Amino acid sequence: MVVPSFYDPVIIHQLRELLSEISSASKLPIMYYNIPSGSGVSLSPVELASLCEVGVHYLKDTSGDAPAFTELLLSHSHRITAFNGWDTLTFFALAAGAKGSVWGTTNLTPGLTTQLWETLSVKGDLQESRRLWMKIWPICKFLEGRNYASGVKTGMELLGRETGGLRKPFQLLEGEEREELRGVLEAAGLETVQ
Repeated sequence: MVVPSFYDPVIIHQLRELLSEISSASKLPIMYYNIPSGSGVSLSPVELASLCEVGVHYLKDTSGDAPAFTELLLSHSHRITAFNGWDTLTFFALAAGAKGSVWGTTNLTPGLTTQLWETLSVKGDLQESRRLWMKIWPICKFLEGRNYASGVKTGMELLGRETGGLRKPFQLLEGEEREELRGVLEAAGLETVQ
């Protein structure tokens, strides 16, 4: 997975040159991490699809731009395989035909997210998928409302999975936020530890 520089945004021809060099040197298919809010690089669906010309086969889309993501899925899937990367848009993305999702919430809800994939993407059971999503979505919303990595790792620890914490300056959630996350996890039917 390749993400553009986070310090100074690159322009499209510079990005294409970099991706081409990585592709040539690695001989591996590339997944491009589209995260405009972090990288400052905002590409149109046509520009994103054109990255297939320089070795990009896959795209993790964390733009939060549902119309652009829909265009990628419906008009450019023959050029690039787009995966959703915005947790609260996962239901929409799968219903729209995404081949999958790259998201942190599934670290906390692997059983529920597997069931969501099976019911929505494989079986097309919209009613059961909505029932599952009503359990998952509050967790996604919680995580997106604070430092994401802190939320995911705290959630994993609340579920009894050691994480080793976070790199400084970030920390696991404490106090009210930690207990709020515990409540959201338990409301989804997940068993937490003290």
